[in-house]
Amino acid sequence: MMDKSFRKGVTALTSSEMGTEAIVPLLYDLVMMQRPRRILEIGGGVSSLYLLKGLVDSDAAIEDERSRSHKKERNSRGVYGSLTNRSYYDAPSLPARMHMIDNFSHPGTTANKVTQIARDLGLDGPLVVHEADFNGFAEKLPKEDIPFDMVWFDCGQIENFQHFRNHFWPLVNKNGGLILMHSLATNFHGQMFLAELKLDQATNLFKEFEMMTLMEPHKLMQNSITCIRLTGELHTQIHTVRP
Repeated sequence: MMDKSFRKGVTALTSSEMGTEAIVPLLYDLVMMQRPRRILEIGGGVSSLYLLKGLVDSDAAIEDERSRSHKKERNSRGVYGSLTNRSYYDAPSLPARMHMIDNFSHPGTTANKVTQIARDLGLDGPLVVHEADFNGFAEKLPKEDIPFDMVWFDCGQIENFQHFRNHFWPLVNKNGGLILMHSLATNFHGQMFLAELKLDQATNLFKEFEMMTLMEPHKLMQNSITCIRLTGELHTQIHTVRP
């Protein structure tokens, strides 16, 4: 992931005020793990590069893996077999796309540089930028790109959290779609929002989502990521049975 040109682009978009230096590599890894085809980012910046890099790298990985998935390879036990889920590669796949919404108003923003640097790095293919306030923008997103498989939300106060939940949450894939929210755990408004989510999960929405928050305890703010996995229409398969 971190070749010389990518490191240079990352440096140009890094802002000490945004506090995502530890989180953005995690975003890349989650894209590589989850293989989303549609991503929504609310609040752009250096995170945009990592998400785009994940989309481009996962596409390359898919093509490489697909070419090998139909070949018999000897594993370490000397038995022909593979971890490959061939049905995944045989299924039709949408082209990768990432919508970024940002009004470029934050004094420390680097979001206004994303398009050019992504283009310089050859990562702009999936990128669609909307220079706008995200409030009221949900209905303007193209219907053909909904539902989103992954959403990175990095802005706002309690009213913004509520607007996001009411208007954008319904646009996320209920079959395992990921919602990733920055810096809720030690923020007053964030804690109120988390408490509401926990109450809903413990009562009437138990089957609708799973949730976990990871902390950066060495920081006063910009110090957590909350991961929400939607499960309301989750389709799972059993691939292995072990005693």
